[in-house]
Amino acid sequence: MKQKKNETIPVGLLIGLLFLCTAVAGGLAFLAKGDLLKLPTIRFDMVKEEQEIEPSILPQEEPAEDESTYVDEELTKAANTYGEIFGLLVTEGTSSLTEDKYCADELYRVEYDGGEVQVRMDTGKLYWFSRGNVKCNEIRLTERQLVSKAKEYLAILQLDEEYGNIARKVDRDKNFATVIFQRVIDEKLELYSDYEAVKMLLSAQTGELISCKIFDLPLVEQEGRKITQSEAIASVQDKMSINFEQQAKATLAVCSPIVWGDEANFTSRIVWTVTADNMLYYIDAYSGDVLGSRALEA
Repeated sequence: MKQKKNETIPVGLLIGLLFLCTAVAGGLAFLAKGDLLKLPTIRFDMVKEEQEIEPSILPQEEPAEDESTYVDEELTKAANTYGEIFGLLVTEGTSSLTEDKYCADELYRVEYDGGEVQVRMDTGKLYWFSRGNVKCNEIRLTERQLVSKAKEYLAILQLDEEYGNIARKVDRDKNFATVIFQRVIDEKLELYSDYEAVKMLLSAQTGELISCKIFDLPLVEQEGRKITQSEAIASVQDKMSINFEQQAKATLAVCSPIVWGDEANFTSRIVWTVTADNMLYYIDAYSGDVLGSRALEA
């Protein structure tokens, strides 16, 4: 039989294993000191910043169409004409549709650098005019001269309605005058309507028109006997089941249902306005019904 050859481990392999064991032991010792648990120090000045992307590079959504923007050449011409007549420097304006709580019609508005004009969509007639570049530094014109200027502006408007009364007031602090052409409801009772009227604001220095608004809320027919002042006060207490602590006052007036919250009713009517206990009540001057009320400012 052949004798087995002795299997010996090569010397080189033994030296390699010894070196590996030594390295592992050194690493365990280093780990025991906790040095390997420390987080590395970050150099923030070496961190590369994120690149900013210009907005123009990003995908863009289609801009939403402005639903209020509307252009009508004929109405724009009408607005420009009113603007030029009343001294507004007409530039290329921005047109749109708008509404006003005291107007039943939709309105076409053109805004200029120095003011704006609103005309009625159905007729192209003026509803509102305003101008900002008017001098109001002092009072140079008399009240009579200001009313005369307002009459000139009214004649230009060529309105079909008749306005038999002229209310006027000069604000001596702000140097402008308010002139209102009103429909006469009852001359004897001095009852005039602010809801079938043309209201103007004029510079007391130059007489130029600052603003103009044309109200057209027609008076409805009210049947029966007109109740008295005392009956109007009694009607409030009876129908509202209250007793006034303060002495009530009642004044005959023309009002629109809009003022007591009926915002879809573009008319006007004769009412008693009864004030008491910091409240204002609107009473139908014929039926005695309480139409609405609101708290008065203290």
